[in-house]
Amino acid sequence: MRICIYSLTLAAIAMIATLPVPAQQPAVPAGASQNPVVKTTVDEVVLDFIARDKKGKPVTDLKQDDLTVSDNGAKQQPTSFRLVQGAEAITQGGATTKLDPLRQLRLVTLAFEALGDPTQRKTAREGALDLVKGEQGANVFYSVVVIDTRLLVLQQFTADKDALVKAIETATSGYSSTRLLPESDKIKSDLKRYLAGQTVNGADQPNTTLTAATQTATQALPTGSAAGSAAIEARLATVMLDMLRMDATMASQETRLSLTALESLVRGLQSMPGRKSVLYFTAGMYLTPELDAIFRNLTSMANRANVTFYAVDTRGVMTFAQNAGATDQLGRANAASSTSTLQEGNATQAEMRSSDDAETSSRANKQLPIRNLAEATGGFLLGESNDLRTPLRHVNEEIASYYELTYDPHIDNYDGSFHKLKLDSDRKNLVLQARNGYFALPPEARAAGLEAFELPLLKAISEARVLHDVEFRAGAVLQQPRSDGRDLSVLVEVPLHGLQAKPDAAGFNVHFSVAALAKDAKGEVAGSKLTRDRSVHVTADQLKMGNFVDKMAIELPPGKYTLETAVMDRESGNMGTGHSEFSVAPTAKGVGISSLTSVRSYTPNVKGLDPNEPFQFQGGSITPTLNNSVPRAENSNLRLFFVVYRDPAISAKPTVEIEFLLNGVSLTKVPMQLPDADAQGRIPYVLTIPAASIPPGVYQVRASARQGDTESVTQTDVKIEAN
Repeated sequence: MRICIYSLTLAAIAMIATLPVPAQQPAVPAGASQNPVVKTTVDEVVLDFIARDKKGKPVTDLKQDDLTVSDNGAKQQPTSFRLVQGAEAITQGGATTKLDPLRQLRLVTLAFEALGDPTQRKTAREGALDLVKGEQGANVFYSVVVIDTRLLVLQQFTADKDALVKAIETATSGYSSTRLLPESDKIKSDLKRYLAGQTVNGADQPNTTLTAATQTATQALPTGSAAGSAAIEARLATVMLDMLRMDATMASQETRLSLTALESLVRGLQSMPGRKSVLYFTAGMYLTPELDAIFRNLTSMANRANVTFYAVDTRGVMTFAQNAGATDQLGRANAASSTSTLQEGNATQAEMRSSDDAETSSRANKQLPIRNLAEATGGFLLGESNDLRTPLRHVNEEIASYYELTYDPHIDNYDGSFHKLKLDSDRKNLVLQARNGYFALPPEARAAGLEAFELPLLKAISEARVLHDVEFRAGAVLQQPRSDGRDLSVLVEVPLHGLQAKPDAAGFNVHFSVAALAKDAKGEVAGSKLTRDRSVHVTADQLKMGNFVDKMAIELPPGKYTLETAVMDRESGNMGTGHSEFSVAPTAKGVGISSLTSVRSYTPNVKGLDPNEPFQFQGGSITPTLNNSVPRAENSNLRLFFVVYRDPAISAKPTVEIEFLLNGVSLTKVPMQLPDADAQGRIPYVLTIPAASIPPGVYQVRASARQGDTESVTQTDVKIEAN
């Protein structure tokens, strides 16, 4: 089993049941950001910030009386104030105290987008190398990751400059994700083996050993000893693995993939105290309206986890080109709005869309979202320059030294609303960089690492409430067998017509949240909680006929499970809940086969398809459905998707036989000709049968995979409906 910091215990579930449900979050005015800040104790806000003079030099002599902090407009009285430098905290009276060992650590992640332009790769490479080769503060550890069809790690946290140089050069080489994947997988395997220890043959130890190592890494750490160093190394390995737990189901959508990858980094870092930094090397981000909620959630998580983003625009100096698209769209909007006076029933299409063009023009500047991400989390943008050395030197200074101010917000009602923070000073020539807000979540929810949208969903599940106000289907699909269990995909399929939609000029927006928990035979939560907050833009036809399918990955050991799910329409507040059962059989040696899954649609030749995506076939993407009913009509097909997993230790090629049964009686058996396995030993297959040729009824479809003298069988029911 994989390590999972986000697993919910029965105690956590019971705690959630007692929490108040936050109110629906109100709409945020344009230009405002919804951003929380780390809360380390029940009634304390910890605000870390940077102070510089007008020339950009660090200011290290601030006093508490120099500052004014307000929370939702109410002035606050600080309870503590200090300057953090290296391994020490310095009060305004000059007293120094040693920080605890974990808070001494400075974690910096260099996150590189897949940059196609050689000049941009060179800019990113030179800037990153200059950063890591420069003078470092105490206890600074860097990691290197790449965002390309998924989140790939090229270097776990280290202070080894040679190792970092090698990883940076690889990250900016232009290599494809397929080429980088083996190295990333090897690093993850090495980290798990390091935490668990090794057997004689190098296999992972049982999960109990891994869990014990993880728990040891989270305890108080002794200093100045080998035991302390080992515990810190274990903690860093744990954090790195948690940073790589990414939902890659949206791999074909570049901006959504980037936001999901950055969110994964934040989730992994949130368990570490102190200020953490992510340097995001990118050519910009095109943020469409349906991604606004996801973007706000990213900044929210970053602020609560004390993660600061520094956005590095690798395009260098390009002032005119940067705004060309925005200027063009804004010009069209102005022209359309000024050519004539709008009259009822006599408006041109351009006039009706003029306000929409004006709003869209602000989105054409791909630098604006990454600037907002950086500034909302207490960092800054490094852009409009081909020389990154000076701004990166400022980043190094901020990693090594920053201020911490705490105060009691005296919140009586933790309603999940956004609290805006403002940090001011009467001191002249002072520039402050600080986070700009937080969500008022109950202390128990913060301690459990919960998002505001998760609370009502998990509360409904914990109370076993039966709700049908939102229609959906949910189920578990068995994927690749593992030595200690099995990979699964939890599918949640939401018909869009059942959601309250907000119309706009180009269609409709729907906003909903999903939560799923797998519980074992004892009723305990197994694996991680699976939650998603989705904002989707759709056309009128998609709203009427479309379904949104969420695919969430989990790994479970053999056993019997129940799947508890909840879906909430964020616009109406309506909710639905569901309950289903499934089993994971013990893994046997030899050939394996996945569940049989009905196919809703197939998209061929998908660009940037994640090589680990389980629902793929011949370079295209499969959209699964949990609806196994097919009408008996012309041009209607029964399509079932499955994957055969070849055993590399057996020389014989795998074969598959498909059998149809009715009421347990075999009707026909058909051998299938399988293609060769891919590089990972998988053989995906789509079985297609014209439904018009099958009499109405409920059939059992059984697929038997064989390789050598080994066999694996899977089965599902399908319904052929009469016209």
